[in-house]
Amino acid sequence: MHNTVKHGVLFDTDLPTAKDVLSAICCVATHYAIKPSFDLAKLAADLSLKLTAAEYADSPLSKEIAKRLLNQWSEIVDEHQALKVKVLPTHAILQ
Repeated sequence: MHNTVKHGVLFDTDLPTAKDVLSAICCVATHYAIKPSFDLAKLAADLSLKLTAAEYADSPLSKEIAKRLLNQWSEIVDEHQALKVKVLPTHAILQ
């Protein structure tokens, strides 16, 4: 009989601990600080969403940090999308 652990949808087996997810977010955030891009912002937001998985919630503080990171990166993604919508119509007219 196999003893398998069922994980939620947000849990990433490649990043088995909250420390691993936070390290990945820090790496992406560093790259974003050097050269901001929509793709890096989306990646950081996705990692932040993963950090909200129940498997990573070691304490109320870790839950709060995950929630704040998700809110902050989601705002950055939204800003990128708003800028894209504002700029792209201009390009369509020029074509």
